[in-house]
Amino acid sequence: MPDTRLPKQIFFGPPDKIPQPTRPLPTAPPPRSPPPRTPKTRSADPPAKAAHGRQALVPQRQAGHLRTGASNTLAILRREMFVFKDQWFWRVRDNAVMPGYPMQIAYFWRGLPPKIDAVYENSEGKFVFFKGNRFWVFKDTTLQPAYPQDISMFGSGMPTHSIETAVWWEGVAKTYFFKGDRYWRYNEEMRTMDPGYPKPITVWKGVPDSPQGAFVDKANGFTYFYKGKEYWKFSNQKLRVEPGYPRSILSDFMGCDSTLDPDRDRGDRDRERERERRPPQEDVDIVIKLDNAAGTVKAVAIVIPCVLALCLLVLIYTVLQFKRKGTPRHILYCKRSMQEWV
Repeated sequence: MPDTRLPKQIFFGPPDKIPQPTRPLPTAPPPRSPPPRTPKTRSADPPAKAAHGRQALVPQRQAGHLRTGASNTLAILRREMFVFKDQWFWRVRDNAVMPGYPMQIAYFWRGLPPKIDAVYENSEGKFVFFKGNRFWVFKDTTLQPAYPQDISMFGSGMPTHSIETAVWWEGVAKTYFFKGDRYWRYNEEMRTMDPGYPKPITVWKGVPDSPQGAFVDKANGFTYFYKGKEYWKFSNQKLRVEPGYPRSILSDFMGCDSTLDPDRDRGDRDRERERERRPPQEDVDIVIKLDNAAGTVKAVAIVIPCVLALCLLVLIYTVLQFKRKGTPRHILYCKRSMQEWV
């Protein structure tokens, strides 16, 4: 189908290298090439007025929305990572979310519904979005005529509803579709589904069922699969997931502090809140010690006056005895002895 003229303002900047994790592991030599081709396109930023208007429509509370739950899907478009969740999307460049995002999908790709299932950049450099049993084709930000169309247009054998992941391998001119525990292969040149599919996803050793997004790093020979908040690094040469995966895609690709992830270590945070509600054990010990000390003080306060009172009574009794019987002889004798000694 013929393409419409490019819009006056293209929203995509100059192509960058495909995003890499902030802590890349050693890589293997690449096999046959894979990821999205980067056709030469003019680059320009969105008009200031439009950008300002769209920015104003994004609630401030959405700034951290990327961390609060798994996204619907993600993909590499024009060699930048795009993350989609509900009616929002984020652009990730240089391992960080670009300023001014999230942005509403409807303001960027007019005619595209929220909560898309999957997206990929095809061999013509167009963006193909899937939702339910339909798909949309955009050239940059312009919806192509006659779209959306039914998924059945891809040919017989294609899943009829809810594609979960789509990724194009440039080196073999094939697009792979994933759904549940199976995958399909589509010939971009012939515009037909390859025979013999679907096949079990176990062919991709270590890749989980129902991945939610994927992209290919052609230069290093890896395919990255995304699901939930984790990603798997699949070696295109060894045909298996690399050791040490899955890892957090939020911290490795998007620069998000994993400690801010509300789903991570939730049990630890619950226990911490429980400890905050409970008085610390040390305080309990202190209270007990104070109670014991208070009891001792009370006992001493009672015993000492009693002893003093008893002593006073003894003294009074002794004085009375002296007055009644006179001075005892042994005291008088002691007095005379002391006089003689002095």
